[in-house]
Amino acid sequence: MADIKVRFADGEEIIYENTPSSVTADEVIARAQKEFSGKQITSVEKMNPSSVVEQATTSKQPIPAKRSIPTINEMIAPTLDKLGGGETIVGDDFLRQLGLTGRYSAGAATALPEMVSDPFSNIINSIAGREVMTPIAKTRLRALDAMNLPKPQTPQERVVGDITQAGLSLAVPAGIAQKVQAVPQALKSLLLDAPSVQTASALAAPFLASSGREYGNVGEMGQMGLGILGSMSVGGMAGSAPRVGQAVSSAVKPFTDAGRDVIAGNVLRQLARNPDQAIEAGLAYKPSISGYSPTTAQATRDVGLVGAETTIRGLDQTGKFGAQIGAANKARMVILDRMGKDADALALAVTKRNEITKPLREQAFAQATVTPETFQSGVTLTANKVIDEILASPAGARGTVEDTMNWAKNELRRGTTPERMYEVRKDLRDAAQGLLRKEGSNFTAAKTQLEQVIRAVDDAIVSAAPGYRDYLRKYAQSSRGIERLEAAQNFRGKVLTTTPDPSNAGDYLISQPKFTTAIRNVRKDTQLSKTQVAVFEKIAKDLDDGVLNRAVKVPGSDTFKNLSTANIIGGIIGKQMYGEVSPGLMKLTGPINWLYNGTDDAIRELLVDAMLDPKLASRLMAVAKTTTLEPLSNELKRKALSLGYGATFGLE
Repeated sequence: MADIKVRFADGEEIIYENTPSSVTADEVIARAQKEFSGKQITSVEKMNPSSVVEQATTSKQPIPAKRSIPTINEMIAPTLDKLGGGETIVGDDFLRQLGLTGRYSAGAATALPEMVSDPFSNIINSIAGREVMTPIAKTRLRALDAMNLPKPQTPQERVVGDITQAGLSLAVPAGIAQKVQAVPQALKSLLLDAPSVQTASALAAPFLASSGREYGNVGEMGQMGLGILGSMSVGGMAGSAPRVGQAVSSAVKPFTDAGRDVIAGNVLRQLARNPDQAIEAGLAYKPSISGYSPTTAQATRDVGLVGAETTIRGLDQTGKFGAQIGAANKARMVILDRMGKDADALALAVTKRNEITKPLREQAFAQATVTPETFQSGVTLTANKVIDEILASPAGARGTVEDTMNWAKNELRRGTTPERMYEVRKDLRDAAQGLLRKEGSNFTAAKTQLEQVIRAVDDAIVSAAPGYRDYLRKYAQSSRGIERLEAAQNFRGKVLTTTPDPSNAGDYLISQPKFTTAIRNVRKDTQLSKTQVAVFEKIAKDLDDGVLNRAVKVPGSDTFKNLSTANIIGGIIGKQMYGEVSPGLMKLTGPINWLYNGTDDAIRELLVDAMLDPKLASRLMAVAKTTTLEPLSNELKRKALSLGYGATFGLE
């Protein structure tokens, strides 16, 4: 029996009393992690049975959102305390540490064969779709597990394990190269030149990468970047340990949500012509029509953001811009359909009008008692007189007017009664509207003159049938809505393209050029109401805002311009992630140029979302204005300067 003390990162300790000797350290750790899931274990040690027992009194707490990263000295502090106090690591604790060392040593011994063979094995297995060749690393791990060698359990053990295995992996091949004469000279130079630099790099890379994994909550991309940077920050692990927490924090920022917000906001700020004004415009913007979210270019009308929209569209890999175009077209079509309705609605309105007005007309004609001779005499004094005056006017010198007036006078002879004259009037109306066709005639060219004749005919009918005036008034009132409905349907037909809307079956895309032309014509002459015209003008403005990128288009190849802008965006993002790198250091960072120039997928998606949401874009630009993002290269520069490599890398 023995007491076992478990120490946590916050300084608290608990003691398990009278623990059987058969209980291993792994079992103790597992129990402590289960009972205190919110705490980080730093050490486990056996105590003298007579030691004072201290019970844990602190309640369980959730894992903090941001955990500090222990330095190398902090990691090995428990062992140093034991050695300094004269204590000896004995029993299961000693065996566990010995087993872990054996696990790391096995990995070091097979490092070179794994490096040469495992990539080939993985390629073969990938091609075959199954495990044809077992990688050496996998075989090693299976063997170690079969031997029941302990595995690292805590974040601290995993970090120390990565560092230990990396150091041994360098030492074993170097020792072989130094002792064995058959090793080629090139390989010897690779393994033996500058041993202190190689050792420091080999330890720094796993230290930063695994620390970021265990304490910084970074993904694979972040671990890769930290590992590469660690391998370049040569020398002085002990000297750099106090600053490790800061280094990992800076390195992780670009790969976090908050870091991406700042990067995307800075991209938008640098693309914008006037960032602060764009922020205000985006926040204050109210869409002219509802039903969809306008783009940031529409809302801000910032020349820089408008010009960059086309390029950022190219970053969209999920069709978000296409969906926005479909939503915008649908919102505009909803308004057009509400204004013009459909053919059935128009036919119903016409039927309703006839049901109301027809009885009034028939009653007026039934009450007329005038003879055909008397009625024709009245037509001569009214309608024929108007025709003669038109023919005598300067307009009557036009051939189309003369032909149309002579045709109208001939038509009037057939209207011997008010009812028959009403039917003649229909032909005159159709002729004025271009609905009546007659070979060699162009009635619409004399539309103004025909309207004068129609009014004279109405006066002649009213003289014979006074109730006809009430019919005309009621008919005009009922026709006003129908005429506006017809005008709206005609307007809609003029502004649609022949391209179907892929997002909305049955709809067609609205043409901005056609809409602009139609709205200009409406302002000159239309049957539309002022309200309808105002609504259509709102749609016109919305369409105009949606094609602002055409206004900032400059001569030249679109492909070249888009690639150039994309490179600028990539450069902005890269410099924020990794900072400005001096020429000397750039040679050293050659292997990670792909990482420097590459754009994080999450940042690309965030930029696309921002260009489709003015409020989001404004928030990102505002955050970027007040938040500092420290790039990865800053820490690398500090390390290089502190280690005396400033002149080498051109930093001094």
